[in-house]
Amino acid sequence: MKNGPLKGIKIIDASSILMVPYCTRLLADMGAEVIKIETLDGDNTRYLGPNINKGMGAVFLNINRNKKSICIDLKSPEGQSIVKKLIERADVFVSNIRKAALKRIGLTHLEFRKINPNIITANAVGFSSQGPYAGLPAFDDTIQAISGMAAYQEAYSSQPSYTAGATADKVTGLMLGMSIIAALFQRSKDGEAIELEVPMMETMVDFSLVEHLYGYNFIPPKAPPIYPRQSSPNRRPYKTLDGYIAVLPYSDDQWLRFFKLVDQEHVLQDQKFSSLKSRNENVDKLYSILSDALEKEDTNYWIINLKKYDIPAMKVNFPEDIFEDEHLKQIDFFKRNNHPTEGTLLYPSIPTSYNDDIENQTLHAPNLGEHTKELLLSIGYSSSEIESLVSRNIIKI
Repeated sequence: MKNGPLKGIKIIDASSILMVPYCTRLLADMGAEVIKIETLDGDNTRYLGPNINKGMGAVFLNINRNKKSICIDLKSPEGQSIVKKLIERADVFVSNIRKAALKRIGLTHLEFRKINPNIITANAVGFSSQGPYAGLPAFDDTIQAISGMAAYQEAYSSQPSYTAGATADKVTGLMLGMSIIAALFQRSKDGEAIELEVPMMETMVDFSLVEHLYGYNFIPPKAPPIYPRQSSPNRRPYKTLDGYIAVLPYSDDQWLRFFKLVDQEHVLQDQKFSSLKSRNENVDKLYSILSDALEKEDTNYWIINLKKYDIPAMKVNFPEDIFEDEHLKQIDFFKRNNHPTEGTLLYPSIPTSYNDDIENQTLHAPNLGEHTKELLLSIGYSSSEIESLVSRNIIKI
């Protein structure tokens, strides 16, 4: 975003894969200057998905727009010195490198405060540093498992399963971004340096328990830690004559209107379905009745008629359908951008708009080390010093 709310904030991003890069892409979309520190081989996502040029894979292109890339050997003293020079002028250092590794190379909050007394250091970790899992490697699948999220999916299959997406990475990335913005706000009031830690496991346990804490909200528990409606195996997109549809009557009035539409008003006379509480307790059977009714007409029939009855309903968009959705087309959600090496690319917009300014693409996703020379010159390195660092394989430009 050209003039986003984070304009003037400089973030040093020493991360890879999805979680932190997704976070910093959102912050960059909101106007922050993000300097992405990469190893000499580059972020692993550079090699994920289709590509035109090696190291510019689809996954990387999508989550690293609006960033600058500097390519450094962080294991070398010279590389560490470069990072510290960048820190002098930065507001935030964010990383998903394990803390033990950061300590070995001297890139810690304690060291940064000596250089920049106002620095915010944000560490994304698998598990809180206060517990016995501290320092263990963590990936989306393992966090979905240990946090209980995979087990909650068992309602829809014969065994625990993962969501069809890197949910733990992305949710933790959102929590990390919100935490960084909160730290920036706190610093604006007292000017102090802040170190924050966002653990994946704890974030996902909290995320899963928003509704599923349920009976365990009480001591002693009044019911299992499972919210019945969300965990009903019959809660799913429903088959119509020609596709699938999501339908959610919820209030008494909505259920009354639905059963009137399908000529089954007698259903709500049954005490099992006569109130919100009883429907929640018998939701499997209720959704089974709903499912049977929806199979009798095509999707368009239901969309038109459910809209007339003011009952929440949407057709199921399959992956390719999303790009033809009339709403997304109307708001111009998908943008085209001409990348200097990768040709014309498609990107989703940032969902948030500020004062009707929704222009969010100012920089293309960078080639590996594309901005190394520019950034080193800006912090005082001479051209000859840069050439020396290149020749010794400390940096790439």
